[in-house]
Amino acid sequence: MNMKNSFNNKLQQTIQLLESTFTTHNPNEIFLSFNGGKDCTVLLDIIDKLLQNAEHQNYDLNCIYVRPTEPFQEIDEFVDKCEQHYNTEIRVMQGAIKEVLQRICHENPSIRACIMGSRRTDPFCEKLSSIQETDPGWPKLTRVNPLLDWNCTDIWHYIKENSVPYCSLYDRGYTSIGDKTNTIPNPYLRYVSSSGEVAYLPAYQLKDADKHERAGRI
Repeated sequence: MNMKNSFNNKLQQTIQLLESTFTTHNPNEIFLSFNGGKDCTVLLDIIDKLLQNAEHQNYDLNCIYVRPTEPFQEIDEFVDKCEQHYNTEIRVMQGAIKEVLQRICHENPSIRACIMGSRRTDPFCEKLSSIQETDPGWPKLTRVNPLLDWNCTDIWHYIKENSVPYCSLYDRGYTSIGDKTNTIPNPYLRYVSSSGEVAYLPAYQLKDADKHERAGRI
């Protein structure tokens, strides 16, 4: 199977999982976890296109940005940009992930599922299933992982093919973005310019991306 067919198969599987999720859940029972990163932005773009179909036009997506303690200003600005670009409200909630999930479930007891942009190359995600319940001790939710089998090349291919907006940090050598306390430009993208200054290539030029994508996380 060539690369194009492999990617198209992954995209179709993602769409099928999302279709099933929207068919089996009411709008108030589900939300998208959005952090302004490239993966969840691709997911938001796919969902936006899906919800424009006739059978889903009345489906209002709940979208929540769990804002870290020390976020990059560029991420905050990009989240605002996505609200405008996709004409959707992205609710900002501050705090640790577990605490925020508890608040979400307390405020809306109808919540049943969370759509996430996790991929197998993410920490602790290699054994995840596309549909999986939260671990013991966490708020009871179904985690829906439509991008689980995508790789970094797939993500950037989709972004480029569909003109998906992305945070400006990716053009400055950041490849996996957390917050200011744990993220630096990826050293594998570092180079010295003709004037002798240290600079970084954009994220989509990273070689062996699945191996080195998180080299900028500290």
